[in-house]
Amino acid sequence: MSVTLSADYAMIPRMPPRTGSLIGRTADLAHLTDAVGLHPAEGSEPGGVVVLSGDAGIGKSRLLAQLRVDAEAAGWSTAVGHCVGQAGSALAYLPFVELIGTLDADRLDLVDHVLATHPSLRHLLPGRGEPSAAASSPPAGSAGSTDPGQVAEAVHALLTACGAAQPTLVVVEDVHWADHSSRDLLTLLLTRGFSTAVGLVVSYRSDDLHRRHPLHETLAVWDRIAGLEHVDLAPLPAPAVHELVSGLVSGLEGAPDDPVTVDEIARRAQGNPFFAEELVASAAAGQSLTGGLSRVLRARVDQLDETTQRVLRVIALKGGQHVGHELLSRVAGVPDEALEAAIAEAVERHVLEASWPPAYTFRHALLGEAVADTLLPGERLRLHRAYAAVLAERPDLAPASELARHAAAVGDLPTAVAASRAAGESAMEMGGPQDALQHFERALGWLDEDDPERDALTLRASAAAMVAGEPVRAIDLLRDRLDHPGRAQDPETRADLLATLVIRARILDLPTDALALTDEAMALIGEVADERRVRVLVARLQALVDIGHYMDAAVVGTEVSMLAERLGLQRAQAEVRTIMARVLEAQEDLDAVEAHLRTVADDLPRDDPLRLRVLHQLASIAHRRGDLPAALAQYDAGAAVARQMHREWAPWGQECRLLGGLTAYELGDWDGATRRLSLSGAPAPQPGRSIFTGALLSVSAGRGEAVEPAVLTELREWWPVDGLCVVLTVMPGIDLLAQAGDLAGALDLAEDAEQALDRAWGDYFAIVRLAALVAGQVASASGHLDPLPRRRAVDVARRLGARALAFARADDADVVCRPAYERSTGDQLEDTSREAWAWLARLEAELARLDHEAGDGASPSAASLAEAWRRSVTAFDRYGHVFEAARSRARLAAALHAAGDEEASRAAAARAREVAVALGAGPLLAELDSLQPAAAAPGTAETPLTPREVEVLGLLSQGLTNGQIGRHLFISTKTVSVHVSNLLAKLGASGRTEAAAIARRRGLVP
Repeated sequence: MSVTLSADYAMIPRMPPRTGSLIGRTADLAHLTDAVGLHPAEGSEPGGVVVLSGDAGIGKSRLLAQLRVDAEAAGWSTAVGHCVGQAGSALAYLPFVELIGTLDADRLDLVDHVLATHPSLRHLLPGRGEPSAAASSPPAGSAGSTDPGQVAEAVHALLTACGAAQPTLVVVEDVHWADHSSRDLLTLLLTRGFSTAVGLVVSYRSDDLHRRHPLHETLAVWDRIAGLEHVDLAPLPAPAVHELVSGLVSGLEGAPDDPVTVDEIARRAQGNPFFAEELVASAAAGQSLTGGLSRVLRARVDQLDETTQRVLRVIALKGGQHVGHELLSRVAGVPDEALEAAIAEAVERHVLEASWPPAYTFRHALLGEAVADTLLPGERLRLHRAYAAVLAERPDLAPASELARHAAAVGDLPTAVAASRAAGESAMEMGGPQDALQHFERALGWLDEDDPERDALTLRASAAAMVAGEPVRAIDLLRDRLDHPGRAQDPETRADLLATLVIRARILDLPTDALALTDEAMALIGEVADERRVRVLVARLQALVDIGHYMDAAVVGTEVSMLAERLGLQRAQAEVRTIMARVLEAQEDLDAVEAHLRTVADDLPRDDPLRLRVLHQLASIAHRRGDLPAALAQYDAGAAVARQMHREWAPWGQECRLLGGLTAYELGDWDGATRRLSLSGAPAPQPGRSIFTGALLSVSAGRGEAVEPAVLTELREWWPVDGLCVVLTVMPGIDLLAQAGDLAGALDLAEDAEQALDRAWGDYFAIVRLAALVAGQVASASGHLDPLPRRRAVDVARRLGARALAFARADDADVVCRPAYERSTGDQLEDTSREAWAWLARLEAELARLDHEAGDGASPSAASLAEAWRRSVTAFDRYGHVFEAARSRARLAAALHAAGDEEASRAAAARAREVAVALGAGPLLAELDSLQPAAAAPGTAETPLTPREVEVLGLLSQGLTNGQIGRHLFISTKTVSVHVSNLLAKLGASGRTEAAAIARRRGLVP
């Protein structure tokens, strides 16, 4: 049935943004106006970002409508995007399709200009046709989708260009219904802000956020965004409600205006303007004021004729989305004239709103929800069947996800599966992998276990999970299908599942027998020399390398390399060469490995994700040589490439950023480490989020910042998944707990970590660092412990120390210093891994100090103890770890003092103090202060202030408290306290007032 709109459609009243008198919201409007810079003060620039929240019906949309009117009156352009409920939440970037579409209609020149450099923007402009082949072709090795980062960059670039041409107000409403991709895109926009005159307002319904609502996690990120304003609309005060109700009853024919009714309506409205409007309308229609809001809303609908109510029920089943005129006509089965009359009545009675091109939605979501609640099961089923039939015939009338939803509701699972797969592929093309994963998994839930389609669909769902940063989910999907193959699984497809599992499972430390999996895959594919065989052989090669079977790996590597070359699979050849670098490493020196990797890098296209792995391995080589500046530069380069490719959370890209942060920490650039490791933007996927949180704890421990015990507890949830999370939790955790006076908790944490790493890694050099930290804390605390806890602490430290020494000195030690892999003997540590050598020297010194402090056996002489600490200092100096070198110097100073060498003791303490002051290392400063005054006394020479300390000093001189300084600089009060302590020490001041006076006298502050 074809529908032609009559001229009468033009007579249907449209609902422009509601304006008129804005009652009770003057202060809220002023707050929004200031937040978006609508009327900037002299010297300020227009623009800003703000989040608006409030209950349903509280007036968010009305307030935003007034803001738009004011913006347009001030010469701004405006654009709005709406999120919708239920099925709409699965449509990737839905509000941005609307918003960018508006800009495309109003600012065609700007959109064309941005499209030229950001072709991904075309995915938000479905009316623009297909992108060019160059623009749409995914990079080699990608999952075949538009990267969400590219879409986000394109939107940011367009809005920035709009703001440069004309001040622009952008509004995204109802993000409690936003899809995952839209939430991530909004997070990027709010985090980055705009360099041009762009005001961005995001609204959500706060009473819709149940405990597991996905927006909660996003809001936690938004709360940490510097400069982001948050306006929460409270209920209107009683006088404002009375004013509103009085105005409504006076302007609505038939509404009772007696004081008793007005007071009752105002009371029942409870400060909610929409509730007040509906109660007034019900009173005008002679309805009772008793009952809840849903009852009042239903009473409003009950006044309409039967045809109009039927049309409303059809629209309500769409879950709050706009329903196009032709789709509505076909599903409702109402003649054109009757349909248009019904729509006109619903719009006139303020139940529906119309838009162009012709589409309709409820004026308020609460109205749609109230109508949907009245649908009987049979009626709901009939409407789903009607929608499914229409969309199967005319898929162009709605997204594929709509057909999937309706088909599933009526039990037509084959149609639902096909539509959901199409929706998933569309989401991948739009750069919404999380939404694609939902569609693919929904389709999997509708497929029978014996359906051969499950294999290919499982591979697509796993790929979407990897792109979305959900590796655990990706692996679980593959394992579930392999464990439940059904009765007709294709052997070759099963081989693909096995090979994919081997490659993806190695990202984490989940128990996997990779070699057995590749054995099975090889048996399934036979001898056919095709691309599938290459994939399986690459997986086998990686499995052999990971377990150290290098000779077997060399044989497989040669075979697969020759096969890939014969088949013309260049990228597979590059992947093989990258994996074979580990084989070369076992046979030759690091120089040869580096040269090999550089040739691989030179042959790779610049946009190939494999470059990230190569850059990571090159950085690891520099790190193991002890060239930390070069390692940091290489890690940062890898992280930059990951950002350019929008693969920050992909394997190797994530590790480059992580290890860059840890290397900056080792170099003594703790602010730089914090900058690299702090998570901003969209909520990070797990276990990446826990790994970065654990890495940041090293800075917290070094500075003596208190950390909630719950943080360590939450990190431990991911220990069974990734051994790196264990290491990054336990190493700073030992110091944090011991510094807080919980040595027993530190010992428990260490022993639990030992067991977790035994399960994940087997033999590992991390045991040396673990034992050194435990021995150090036990030695420091042993003199203050009661006999029983002291005995336990000493026993644990010595047991770990003995195990670590035995492992490090073993002739066949396979030294694994995650994430760099090494093979060396104890005598070779200095040459093959300066990090490993330094921690071994540290462990020996800590055990000697423990023997000295314990006093329960042969105690080392003062001279031998001092010599052990000299070796530790030398090792960390050569490695380049600034903080651990300083901590070793502090303990060398104590040993020298015990040996009677006061001059050398003071010199060592002074050098350690200089580093501690520069880093803000509170615990190390306290340790130095505990030495004999002669050794610990700070020198009188002036120490340069860091840029951050200069900022703190300037605010301190203005009389601000630590809390005020922290809010001004967006840092914690504890961090400010550390900076103030450092300032007092550097300036030689006894207090804040004296520090301010010294600063002014020296010209450090105005």
